[in-house]
Parts: sequence; structure tokens; C-alpha cells
Amino acid sequence: KFKRDLENFNNAKVKCGIIGRSGTGKSSLINAIVGEEVSAVGEIETTTEIGKPIEHRGLLFFDLPGSSTTNFPIDSYVEKMGIKNFDCVILVTADRFYEDDLTLIDEITKIKVPLFAVRTKLDFSVDRALRRNISEEETIKTIFDDLKKNLQGYRANGIYLTSADFPAKYDLNKLIDDISNSLDKLKRQRFVADVNITSKTMLEEKRNLSEKLISKYSALSALNAVNPIPGLDVSVDISLLYKMSLDIQSIYGLNKEQMDYQSHLLKEDNSKLLIAKAVHFASRYVGKEALLLLLKKAGISLASKEVSKWIPFVGTAIAALIGYKLTSSIGNDMLNDAEEIATETFEALKSL
Repeated sequence: KFKRDLENFNNAKVKCGIIGRSGTGKSSLINAIVGEEVSAVGEIETTTEIGKPIEHRGLLFFDLPGSSTTNFPIDSYVEKMGIKNFDCVILVTADRFYEDDLTLIDEITKIKVPLFAVRTKLDFSVDRALRRNISEEETIKTIFDDLKKNLQGYRANGIYLTSADFPAKYDLNKLIDDISNSLDKLKRQRFVADVNITSKTMLEEKRNLSEKLISKYSALSALNAVNPIPGLDVSVDISLLYKMSLDIQSIYGLNKEQMDYQSHLLKEDNSKLLIAKAVHFASRYVGKEALLLLLKKAGISLASKEVSKWIPFVGTAIAALIGYKLTSSIGNDMLNDAEEIATETFEALKSL
């Protein structure tokens, strides 16, 4: 059961449609949601048909062409695009929503697929307004009120003002939280694992998810402890720890691709320090040699586990308990170190 739970988690997919005109910043929004450059800016700005999704582990983003009377008639658009099979749709604009956008909102909400209305590039509007001595707060209120009026009578799940260059500012955190809350349990776990950390709420959710995964890996290690073949259970322990370390590393955005993305947003001093910490995390926990070293440091526990197997009646239970505690202890160390780095990264982004 534990193995099946982990397999279901790893195989889960969250399908999200992205609709918006050219130049609205769809690629940048996707990258900001996942905290990694998975879509080159400009790559999906001239969509005329459904292609392969932009993929980030368990998240699949489908760039959908806008509806029009010529190429994609609105009366067949939802069915032709397969929107009923999506978990959510994000409708993107850099200014306001137009008549075809509003019709799409109506059609999509009829089939009860969550739709989120996102206004991108907010920082550009704020900067332009500041040059005219209009405060940031006033600009944000004006834009939000205009969009709220624009969408009056339409049932979007929410209105979100975002900036890809400031992922920990404005409404990206609300967008991510609301998409997460619209998903079922398994897909929500997959979504939480794969999105960027843009709020303290998401940090807490990632910790809760990581603790559940560590518990499942520890349970598998406990079951593996009854393995009667000398040495084989240790190699299985290493394999389990390796998979667990990759999960924790990616959940907290500490692999090279994720840290490279964050470093482009951060100030140079913060960037260098956090990358160095992420590299140290990888050298300590990620890789079979690093994990073998951790197991060697726990040599007494390993020896106890092997010896206890030969104790009549209670030996296998003792070995299982040692196996569980060993994996759980290493997993919690990984989790605490990963969370510390991710929290520092989030605070640095928040201060921009």
C-alpha cells in the first residue's frame, strides 16, 4: 500500500489550460508558478492549435488558442479543446478582458471547470504610474476595480494581479493557493509538490506533504528490514533514501534549474549565498555516495538492525523499528535543512 501510494503520487498529473492573447506573458506566468524556466519567454505567444503541453514534473500546462468566429467558433470551442478534461483554466490578460474572453468564461464555467482570471505585468503599470506621482496602492486599486467591473456578471473563480519578476509580491500566492484548493486530494499533493513557494502557507503545505512522504518511505524501510539476505536490505535502504532525497529537493525548489531561475530574480549577494547552500544540501543528501556516507555514520543502527534479525520472535520487529527510525531521522534532517534554505529564498524574494 505504501509503495502504491508513492507511485500514485509520482504518476499524478494536473492539467491546466492557459488562454491569452500574444504578449500577455503566459510563458512568464507559467515559469513564475513553477519557479523554474520551463517555457522560454515568447515561445507560446502565437498559438493556433493545441500542441504538446509545457511539462513540469506532474504539472501540464496546455497553451490554448483564443476563440474566434473564424478559426475556433465559440459554440464548439470548449468541446474541441477538451476543456472538460482539464483541472483548471487560467485566462490571462495584460490589460482587460475582451468580448471573446468573457464568452469563454461563461462557456467554461458552465461545465464547472475552475477558471482563474489573471492580469499580468502589474509591475510595469505600477512603474508607469509612479512616474506620474500615482502611488502603488492607488494603481493596484484602480486596476483591480476596473477588472472587477470588466468581469461583473461573469463567474470567474477570482481576479489576480501578478508580476513574474516579483513572484512573492501581489496575487501570485493567492492564485496558487486557490488552484490548489480547487483540486482533489491526490492532485493537490502533486500540485503542492511542484509549484513555487510564494507564501508561508505554501511553505507549511510543502512541509505537511514532505512529512507524509517521509513517513511512507520510512514504512517501506521498516518492511525492508525483515529482508533475510545480508547486505541487500542496505542497498534497498539507499535506493529508498535516494528517491526520498530527490522528492524533498524538488518539493523545496533546490535543484539546479530551480535555483538558477530564482537567482536571476534575486540580488547577487543573496543569490550566491542561497545557491551555495543548495549545492551543500545536494552534496550532503542527494546521490548514492552521499547517502552511503550518512548510513555509515549511522553504523551502530545498521549493525543493530542486522543482529536483531536473528533474535527469536521479536527480532524482526526490532529490525523494522530501527529501519523506520533510521530513514525517518535522515528524512527529517533533509526536510529541516531544505525548509531553511527555501524559507531564506522566499524571504529574499519577498523583500524585492
